[in-house]
Amino acid sequence: MAGHKRTTIQRERDLVTVAALYLKGYGQQYIADEVSKDYDEFSLTRQQIGYDIKKLIERWRRSQLVDVDDAKTSELEKINHLERTYWDAWERSCEDTETVTQKTKGVVQRRQLEDGTFVAERPAEATKTSKGQAGDPRFLAGVQWCIERRCKILGVDAPIEQKHTGTGEKGEIVFRYVDNLDLDEF
Repeated sequence: MAGHKRTTIQRERDLVTVAALYLKGYGQQYIADEVSKDYDEFSLTRQQIGYDIKKLIERWRRSQLVDVDDAKTSELEKINHLERTYWDAWERSCEDTETVTQKTKGVVQRRQLEDGTFVAERPAEATKTSKGQAGDPRFLAGVQWCIERRCKILGVDAPIEQKHTGTGEKGEIVFRYVDNLDLDEF
C-alpha cells in the first residue's frame, strides 16, 4: 500500500469485510488478499489488516459498555410491542369466521371474449355461514411468555437458589434447587 492511503469511507467499508472474515476464523493474510480485490491501484498488507482487527476489537469492547438500564428499557419495549401483537392476534382469533359456499345450477358456461380470455357464468346461488370461535390459545401462550420474560428482567420473581450438593457418578457437579432458605439442612 506504499504511497496510498484509504479514505475514511474505504476504511469503514473494509472493516465490515474484515470483521466478517475475522469472525469466520480466516487469517490476516487471507483477509488482506480478499479485501485487496476491491482495489486496483494498491493492496493491503497483513500488518494493515492486523491494525484493522485491533480497531474492530476496540470498538466491540466499547460497544459492550452499555448502560444496563438503557438495555433493559430497550428489551422491555420490544417485549411490550410483542405482547400487543399477541393480544391483537388473540382478539382476531376470537372473531366469527365466515364461509361462503357457491352453487350453480346446471353446467357452468364459459365464453371467450374478444381479447382471448375466458369468463364463466356466475354461480346461481351463494350461501354465507358464520361460526363463532373460542380463540387460538397459542396467542395467550405468547402473552404469558412476554409477562414471564418481563418479570425476569425487572426482577419481580423471587430468586431461585441453587445449592451445590456434590458430584455425580460421572464427576459432574450436582445442584439442588432450594425453595426456602433453610441453610441448616446442608
